[in-house]
Amino acid sequence: DGAFYLFPQSPLKDDVEFVKRAQQQRILLVPGSGFGAPGYFRIAYCVDQGMIERSLPAWEQLARETIR
Repeated sequence: DGAFYLFPQSPLKDDVEFVKRAQQQRILLVPGSGFGAPGYFRIAYCVDQGMIERSLPAWEQLARETIR
């Protein structure tokens, strides 16, 4: 019945590049640049908890590929 958002700082300076890498893991994010906040990204978490839990392996893979 509504949307909830997080607006964290991207682990990469280039938020658009980070969002592209997330898409490869089927994680949908929005670059902060589109909101006038380069270096950040927006994520909505208005889904059921099970979907969030099922997404954890994709987040872990994204972290391994991004944070070195």
